[in-house]
Amino acid sequence: MHIFKFRRRRIGDDVKPFLKKSPGLKKSPAQDKILVGDVGGTNVRLGLAWRDKDGVLRVEKIEKLPGDNYASLSAAIEEYLGKVGHAPKTAALALAGPVKNGRVSLTNRAWTVDKAKLGERFKFQSVYLYNDFAAMARAVPECAPADFTTLNEAVADPNAPIVVAGPGTGFGMASLVPDKGGWIVLPSEGGHQAYAPQTPKETEILHILQRDYEFVSLELVSSGRGMDAVYQAVCTRLGQPYHKLPPQEIRDRAVAGDRACLDVCEIRADAIMGAIGDMALAIGARGGVVLAGGVAKRLLEFIDTPTAMARYFNRGPRGDYVKTIPVKVLQKTGAALYGVAALGLAEK
Repeated sequence: MHIFKFRRRRIGDDVKPFLKKSPGLKKSPAQDKILVGDVGGTNVRLGLAWRDKDGVLRVEKIEKLPGDNYASLSAAIEEYLGKVGHAPKTAALALAGPVKNGRVSLTNRAWTVDKAKLGERFKFQSVYLYNDFAAMARAVPECAPADFTTLNEAVADPNAPIVVAGPGTGFGMASLVPDKGGWIVLPSEGGHQAYAPQTPKETEILHILQRDYEFVSLELVSSGRGMDAVYQAVCTRLGQPYHKLPPQEIRDRAVAGDRACLDVCEIRADAIMGAIGDMALAIGARGGVVLAGGVAKRLLEFIDTPTAMARYFNRGPRGDYVKTIPVKVLQKTGAALYGVAALGLAEK
């Protein structure tokens, strides 16, 4: 079953049947709620999840906790569980970093999460750790049509992979592969591929960034963590003084026509869409492309432009290939919590 439109079916028409029929999706009684978390470089989102008697995924008591307020993930979990007054037996956590041997070192925060230590501290019977974009990808089948904005309307192949990627604090990427009525999620580190400038202006920005960075990645240019570096580089190129600005102010000034801030937003939007086009080709994502992450949503008015979309469509002799792939932006706040809940509940 597919979240993307094919034939005359509406996007999302198949979500509920999928929840009822997919192998590995088990219903859980409402009292058997599991702790779910989306742990990024900036915020920690926590909630309690279960599937109701109809197999519909529910997540409640969602809290967003600024990571800077806590010395560790355990401290954030302890505060949250104390507030909600619940002692779950299972935890399923999506984390912004690769999972290895039951541990995750976050890419953009100095936290290391160890599932054995979490289980011991909070008396969890089971702890499941997942890459954050694996959870984001798994959230796609759980979402409704209203949770997406369409950038390219096309007919999806229901038997082909979906790419889910985009910038937040970092840049995540995963693939969602249909398999016997269910899904296989393949996490990756595609956000750390090299930045690929396509214009003289972008090449100048690359060379300026290379003065301070040995490797200039897609994540550096397009994600939240790299925004200040790109703004500095743009100011250097324009020969104007640099003063640190909050991300929202850069965006607001860009909308108002400030040259440097507009360059920052356009360079980032073009980088995102160029990379999405490459990912679609590399994965063979005829099932669709989902752009996700907080930065992608905030940059939407710069992404949904002829110039940025041309970066996606301009694939040389394979331009027609990507035109046949639907492209959507996932707008649902806290979507990764639903994805990690689906993954964790399937393990029970």
